[in-house]
Amino acid sequence: MSAFNRFLQAAVLMIVLLSVCLKAFPQDNGTATDSPGADDYFLSRLNPGIGPAQRTESDAWEDAVYNQAVALYKQARYAQAASVYERACNRSAKACTNLGFMYAKGQGVKMSRSLAAEYYKRGCDNGNALGCTNLGIQYLLHDPPKNDSHAIQFFELGCRSGDSGGCRELSYMYRHGFGVLKDEARAFELYQQAVQLSHVHRIQFHLRDGLVLVSLTIRDESTILIVDTGSARTALTRKFLPSGWSLFPGATVSTILGSTQAYAVDVDWKLDGRNVRLPALIGDFNFPYGASGLLGADILGTFTSVRFDYESMVLILED
Repeated sequence: MSAFNRFLQAAVLMIVLLSVCLKAFPQDNGTATDSPGADDYFLSRLNPGIGPAQRTESDAWEDAVYNQAVALYKQARYAQAASVYERACNRSAKACTNLGFMYAKGQGVKMSRSLAAEYYKRGCDNGNALGCTNLGIQYLLHDPPKNDSHAIQFFELGCRSGDSGGCRELSYMYRHGFGVLKDEARAFELYQQAVQLSHVHRIQFHLRDGLVLVSLTIRDESTILIVDTGSARTALTRKFLPSGWSLFPGATVSTILGSTQAYAVDVDWKLDGRNVRLPALIGDFNFPYGASGLLGADILGTFTSVRFDYESMVLILED
């Protein structure tokens, strides 16, 4: 074989290996999804609004104040949202994380990376995984002074606590050898963990008289539903009937409260930032505990795994 042919074979091999490596990880194109970069901070998700199993007046206050801040933020009333988040931060880790986000961006408050770090730390210390991840990003890119080892520490906390972003950022650090010895195998393992977590949905639930209550965002409205694995169909109250529609019963739905006539319709369920088609039967139901419907076996059956973690009071759904 000539020297030219050997060179050509080596060049082809290098191209193949390079293409495999580029597919194994997100490419380094400078976007926030590929590496810790600009605007790589996130807001905590909506508070489920129904608290732990042993609900107290304190829990109810925490939920009400936190959700008030979320509503103000969504209306772009940032100064008011920041003020309410500050009140809620004394009792809500999520509120601290969100207030840290607002200080990092200068939304409704004077931009302050040191205060952003302080509130992220409070969120992280009180169990909010996203606060840990955001604090890691803060250490990696901004004030406090750049510190890769501190970034690693908080990415690990975020990842261990179930934040896919923490695992992704930790994968990036191992891939490039920032703050740790470069380890492609460990990086790939963490990347896979991040992918898995991004397809695992954790929804806090609350028990009332043996009923499992969850809070979902349906048609952009926070809604309490009763999880009823014995109900073949998901059911919602009349308020979810699309505007201008009349209620002409087309089916009978059997629930834990009995049977009634209902109308079949699809609504949008926002699950971890994406819209999920939610087929439901809408009727004149009267559910207890402020619930607006039942989450039935038809929807739960679309997930590959459905688990109730009664220790943490979390419903775990896996795509």
